[in-house]
Amino acid sequence: MYEDEISFLLAVEDKTDESNKRLLFSEESCIKLKNKYPSIPEEFLSYLQEIGAGTVREQQYWIYEDPALHNKDERFSWYKPTDFLEKNYLVIGDDFAGNLYALDIQNDYAPVLLDHECLEEFPFDGSIKYFFREMMLLDKDGKDQRAY
Repeated sequence: MYEDEISFLLAVEDKTDESNKRLLFSEESCIKLKNKYPSIPEEFLSYLQEIGAGTVREQQYWIYEDPALHNKDERFSWYKPTDFLEKNYLVIGDDFAGNLYALDIQNDYAPVLLDHECLEEFPFDGSIKYFFREMMLLDKDGKDQRAY
């Protein structure tokens, strides 16, 4: 599913930078995650198996090995929008600047950015795969969007 993204990362990432090492999920690890979150999309599990948990592109973003609900995990206790208890976000990573990447469980696990400054949600208009492509700065034409 993520063949183009894997090829892209092989071409642009510094192979000597330890921050580009990721943990590929096994089938067993995916089953454990699916047992915890039964409706978690295969598209996300495929990312974990093919690209892996960890940082991408010298810490452009980080996908967690242990995604968790925003309102049940102490790591995200600071994120309390006014409708905190009504929301159900599975936090999957962050951008190293305080913003969280999540999947909106109540909206078919749609990708969303949780902004740390204004405590607002910014839904992504597209699939999980294209959410990851945008985070890795890979445009729809397969071109690198990072300015050097």
